[in-house]
Amino acid sequence: MARSDPEPRTPGAADQDFGILLGWTADPAGERVALKLQSASKRPDDAEDVREYRYFLSKEQAVLLGNYLYTLAGETAPRRKRPGFFERLFG
Repeated sequence: MARSDPEPRTPGAADQDFGILLGWTADPAGERVALKLQSASKRPDDAEDVREYRYFLSKEQAVLLGNYLYTLAGETAPRRKRPGFFERLFG
């Protein structure tokens, strides 16, 4: 099956998909995680310069993304501390 060529990009279209990450929040959303990213393509002078993107990820996707970012940064993900003896005994 032949694939159609992607739509031609207009000048400046690359700038619309590129920016600096300013901040993010993540909140539980039932069985998913609601992730909000804020970015800007230039130094923001006012709130209109900040773009917001919202994503819903499964919890597995969130863990994979976090581990991937740790790997890219050359870090190791924090390990959960094993509960102590009394905590395991008495829950």
